[in-house]
Amino acid sequence: MTDNKQQAFTEAIYHLSKAIDSQRPIIVNDGWEHTVSDIISLHDYEEFADAFIARYQDKDRILNNLHPHNKSKYAFAQGYEYKGQPVILTEYGGIAFNDNRGWGGYGNQVNSEDEFIRRYREITNAIKEIPYICGYCYTQITDVQQEVNGLLYENREPKVHGKIKRSK
Repeated sequence: MTDNKQQAFTEAIYHLSKAIDSQRPIIVNDGWEHTVSDIISLHDYEEFADAFIARYQDKDRILNNLHPHNKSKYAFAQGYEYKGQPVILTEYGGIAFNDNRGWGGYGNQVNSEDEFIRRYREITNAIKEIPYICGYCYTQITDVQQEVNGLLYENREPKVHGKIKRSK
């Protein structure tokens, strides 16, 4: 984000929100190009665990805007910098089945539940290997309209039956 008006708007929303509730953490521009923010949230839909680990292993490269975290998006807007906030991956995954139901998700579509589980596990485990990422959230829980990359179909039926086990 290089537009000064957009940057000023995000700062104003941040400070207005803090004036209403100073105890609540505030995220501006969720996913990338933060200005002021209590949490640095990143979106990354990488499908390959090795590529994810390679991208994130150097915290300074990501958080000092030396390398984009989402192929072309940077963590901070131009002129802003990291100040030690917690880093959370607030969107990852986006795995779609190859079933011609809508938009194809992020990366290659999968053809089976086993492929889905393999990719889901590999990328989730890769995220857990990055010590400065303190939380993560799969995108998205359910399919919505043309976006068919959820863990559940639009009617809330699971896409994968009984195969995702909670990892420790």
